[in-house]
Amino acid sequence: MKYVRWIILSACFPLYVSAQTDTVQFLRRAQASVRAEQTESSVTLNDSINDSTRPDSIIHTTIQTVYFYTDTLFQVISAPDSISRQREIITHADSSERRGHYVEAYIGAGYGSLGYTLSGADNHVTGFANAVLQAQYAYFFHPNWGIGAGVWFTNYPSHAQLGGIYQWKGQTDTDLETDYDHSSQIIRWRENEIIHNAGVPVSLQFQYQKEDWRVRLFAALGVAPSVSVMKSYRVTEGVIAHSGYYPEWNLTLTDMHEFQTKHYEQDPCAKGSLSVRPQATLFADFGVLFPVGKQIDLMIGAYAHYTANDANSSAKKNPGWKDETFTFMEEYKGVYATDLTSASHPWAAGVKIGLHWHYIAPDKHTTVDYFDYFTRRDTTIEFVSRKDTIITERTDTMARAHIAKAAEEVEKLNKIYFDYDSYRLSDESKAYLSSIISILNKVPDAKIAIDGHASEEGQRLHNERLAYNRAKEVAKFLITNGIEKERVIVIGHGSLVPNEENIHHELPLDRRAEVKIVQKQSDLE
Repeated sequence: MKYVRWIILSACFPLYVSAQTDTVQFLRRAQASVRAEQTESSVTLNDSINDSTRPDSIIHTTIQTVYFYTDTLFQVISAPDSISRQREIITHADSSERRGHYVEAYIGAGYGSLGYTLSGADNHVTGFANAVLQAQYAYFFHPNWGIGAGVWFTNYPSHAQLGGIYQWKGQTDTDLETDYDHSSQIIRWRENEIIHNAGVPVSLQFQYQKEDWRVRLFAALGVAPSVSVMKSYRVTEGVIAHSGYYPEWNLTLTDMHEFQTKHYEQDPCAKGSLSVRPQATLFADFGVLFPVGKQIDLMIGAYAHYTANDANSSAKKNPGWKDETFTFMEEYKGVYATDLTSASHPWAAGVKIGLHWHYIAPDKHTTVDYFDYFTRRDTTIEFVSRKDTIITERTDTMARAHIAKAAEEVEKLNKIYFDYDSYRLSDESKAYLSSIISILNKVPDAKIAIDGHASEEGQRLHNERLAYNRAKEVAKFLITNGIEKERVIVIGHGSLVPNEENIHHELPLDRRAEVKIVQKQSDLE
């Protein structure tokens, strides 16, 4: 068996050596394909082994591959991303400027007169109570100016009083005695006159309101073509003593048929219709408007009317005889129709009260596209080793944490309260804001949003302006005390956003401004 084993080993040895050599070459070829990325280092050991049974030398080759890894630093700075969005913009359709349509209704009372005088020391005219009822439409084409037209009904009353002695010489009495002088002494003559007019007033109107006023000033100036729909006179008392003087006998007769004291209140001439022409009445209104509802204002003011033309169209006559019945005054049609009267210019003045209902076009809604741009400062460090390690660090992590902490501190002090209908800062509010300023100085890169609010009292537009002014007043204080203007954003919400801390719905707690730190764009939306 010993010889058989030796023969087998001697036969296989050349095959063993050939196999080892082919393996080493294969490994080298495999490494050559990655030579560009790796560095091959080989260490060759030559050991000579003296073996009486194997005279040849065996070469042992050790291949050591060393991999060199390169650390790669990736840094991306200011990579802007844009996001397209849609926002609905509300355009106020002149709501704050009061443009729009108005319906106005008034009732007034004052003092008026037919506006004429009587000749004679014992004769005079006085006025009496005047009333006016008016309704009209107005359109304001400008924040302060508008035009109006409508209808009105008004009256102009007068009281006439006559006195004195009137004589007519060379008269003939009932006995046909000629050449006597008739004398009439007016002891009392009281007469009421009144005309009722319907007119079409056309006016230029004006209204004005300062930013911090709750009321508006109102005025109107115009002309009203008018016609008299009722016009009458009535003698309430008429006492005249008649006498006749006969020069031929130097005799004065009284208490006779034609010479006696007469009362004319029941005479047919004691009442009748006045003769009046159409008139052009100039008028002026002025007063103040108080808001009493969302679309209704109460107007309290005064008015004045004056007729530009002579309203009296009577054929004026002297007081005289009508016929042999000795009826007083020839065809008597009231004092208004005698030649004792001057030109008639009816006028009136008084106070008026009314309501203004207005319609202002609703706000317009417009959808616009806009872009939000976000800038990221990302730093990525990647190390490749036997165990790959990638370290990613965002440079804004610590800054945002710092801003968030400051925002929490500001929220403890951020509500600034105001008095009713005011946007002036109190001393206590200024102290709060001084504390907030010290916190804001610690985060100089942060934006500051100031939200103004108002309570539910008052009109929406007024509350919007008031809320914006409150926020603007806080911003002004911050900027004055060192906060950069570019960091401050002012927003007015009106009375739309209640105070979340106001659980009992107390109105003073809604009159406020809130200061907050803005960390990102979405905080403003």
